Amino acid sequence: MSTEIANKSAWHRLVIEHRIKLTYAFAILALIFIRPSLEAMIWGLPFVVGGELIRIWASGHIHKFKEVTRTGPYALCRHPLYLGHFLILIGFMIAGNQIWVAISGIVIFWLIFIPTMQREETQLTEMFGDEYRRYMQTTPRVIPRWNAKGRNAGSFNPALVAQHRELNNIIGLAAALLIFATLGLLHASW
Repeated sequence: MSTEIANKSAWHRLVIEHRIKLTYAFAILALIFIRPSLEAMIWGLPFVVGGELIRIWASGHIHKFKEVTRTGPYALCRHPLYLGHFLILIGFMIAGNQIWVAISGIVIFWLIFIPTMQREETQLTEMFGDEYRRYMQTTPRVIPRWNAKGRNAGSFNPALVAQHRELNNIIGLAAALLIFATLGLLHASW
C-alpha cells in the first residue's frame, strides 16, 4: 500500500483500493430492485448517449500521464470522463424506474468518485507540479464552465479513443440496456 493511501481515511482507502468492485456490487444490487419501463428507458437513454459522447470526446483528447490536457472537454472541466460516467449513471437510474435506487446510486457515485478524483489530482500535481496547479485554479473539477477557446483548440484523435478502450464501454452500455429491457419484460413493467 502506498504512503498516500495509508494516510487517508478508511473510506478513502477502501475506495481507492476497491473502486471497481464497489461499483459492480452496487450495480448487481440495483439490478435486483429496478423495474425498468419503456417510458423510463426512453427518458434515460439521452443521458446514457450524451454521457458516452462526452466520454468519447474526452478519450479523443487525453494523453494520459504525458501532458496536462486542456483541449476539448478538458477546457471545460478537469474530469470530463467522470462527468460522462455520471450522466450515464443518471440515465440508467432514470431507466431503472425506482427513485430510491436512483438516489442511492447518485450518493454512492459521489462517495466513490470524489476520493478517486482527489487521488488523481494528487498524482497529477506530483507529476506536473505548478502546471497542473494552475490548471486546477482555472478549470472546475466536474461541473463544466464554458471556455470556447480551449474547447476548440487541439484536435480530436480517434486513435486515442481506441487506445483508451472506449469501445469496451460502449459494448458494456449496450449490454446493460439489453439487461434493463429484459428485466422490464420479466417484471412486466415494460
